[in-house]
Amino acid sequence: MGGSADTATFRPLAPAQAAAPPRPAPASGGTLLRLFKLFLAVSLIPACVGAGLGANDYFLSAWSHVNLVATLPGTMLKWFAMGCVGFAAITVLIWCPVVLYVFGHEVVHAMATWICLGKVSNISASATGGQVTTSKSNTFIRLAPYCVPLYALLAAALYLCLNAWWRPLNDQIQWLACALGFLYTFHLGFTLWSLRRDQPDLRPDGWLFSLVLVYLANVAVFVLLMGFIYGGNPQSAWLALKDCGISSWRHSAQIYRNLGEMFQQMFSRL
Repeated sequence: MGGSADTATFRPLAPAQAAAPPRPAPASGGTLLRLFKLFLAVSLIPACVGAGLGANDYFLSAWSHVNLVATLPGTMLKWFAMGCVGFAAITVLIWCPVVLYVFGHEVVHAMATWICLGKVSNISASATGGQVTTSKSNTFIRLAPYCVPLYALLAAALYLCLNAWWRPLNDQIQWLACALGFLYTFHLGFTLWSLRRDQPDLRPDGWLFSLVLVYLANVAVFVLLMGFIYGGNPQSAWLALKDCGISSWRHSAQIYRNLGEMFQQMFSRL
């Protein structure tokens, strides 16, 4: 899928020889910049581990709260899991929504370009690939579709609009949890699937740097969605991200300290 000034082509299901080959992605900066991004990516790997541990701490804490109301975290998790299983069943047994994913991918490329004050043309999507032509390209534009679950965000926005301007839907939030489970699994499943293929979006910044950013962004988005489900409002989502961020920072700092001590001992023996 393309997110650059040149049109790039995504090849989802069709065999490689059946699809038009993508144009080479332009290098994002010179050699020094690419080396810096590689160094930064390696340096952020402990932070990736810390982010995972921080998210785990947050959810274990949330699920351990004893609450007798109908919307306790454990109940919401079950509805979220039902949505995940529902998407897996539909994809395996009935229909694999490739075109829907490709269209959403290209739309996020376009939205990221507009945010960066760029121009967009020639958006197209099909089962054999999608493409978009933009007037500029940067890391944010290239990687946004791998980080932003467009359809899950649209479902959350629809819930908020109906809750504010139609009638209160707090007693129906379990259906939102189910929908977000379905749509986030849609995003995550197709993102993992597409990353296994020859994606030109990841080449300019380097694969490791791109994957590190995609991982960290997806952890943050997942925490935001779960926080939103637990509280039913944006404030609870930001609070969840804050709590998870603090815990992730503590884990990451401890990992960096341990690594520093290990390297210090290694060098002292030389």
